[in-house]
Amino acid sequence: TRAVFAADDVGSMPVFTHAKFVEGDRSLKNLIEFPDIDFDAEITLMCNGIASAKGRLQNSKCSSPGDPDLLFTMSVSRVFNTLRVVPATVNGREEEVDFQFVVIFKKAGAAESIDIHLNNQKNVDRLGLDYISAQRYSPHPLPNRCAGWQQDDLLIEAAIVDTNGRPRDVNVMSASVGIPPSCRKGLINQLEDARWIPAMYQGQYVESIWINPIVLTKQPYKRQQ
Repeated sequence: TRAVFAADDVGSMPVFTHAKFVEGDRSLKNLIEFPDIDFDAEITLMCNGIASAKGRLQNSKCSSPGDPDLLFTMSVSRVFNTLRVVPATVNGREEEVDFQFVVIFKKAGAAESIDIHLNNQKNVDRLGLDYISAQRYSPHPLPNRCAGWQQDDLLIEAAIVDTNGRPRDVNVMSASVGIPPSCRKGLINQLEDARWIPAMYQGQYVESIWINPIVLTKQPYKRQQ
């Protein structure tokens, strides 16, 4: 989706387009099969990964506390290698970006539906479901300050991303063991220097809450988006 902005803003900021799912045979909605269930349900899967500059979805994961048997999660995850995305661009150049989306399954009697929204649902109260989350495009390898810290943990990166793709109120939180101060400082510095394609609502850039989970594993040690 191409942003619309005032003529006097042109030249003062990059021209962005967001990553999105392709339409047609390899679209996510076309590839998903609704699970074979005999009960009414409404399940929302929260998904995140990387949309590559070559149009592939990488390192993607979905989860929902309402899907303990993973029936809905697997119906989405099994198509990740097949589906394609339209790459994000910054000033016409295709870029790898963080990519967040939700998949909502609904079944009521014989009626079944699948809805997909390109956001993290952190701004629904203000923007509703039909907005596109901010997409980070600056490189973000795990900082060297974190190299010696080998833990199984879930970290949460958070920021407010403004309409120019700049962050404020950045934070990094640990779900379990806590983060060594030097490592946390490295992650905070990385977030403060990061750049995003701003969130979009009704064709306009908007300020938004951006949340990103990082799964850390001990062996082999790597950062998994």
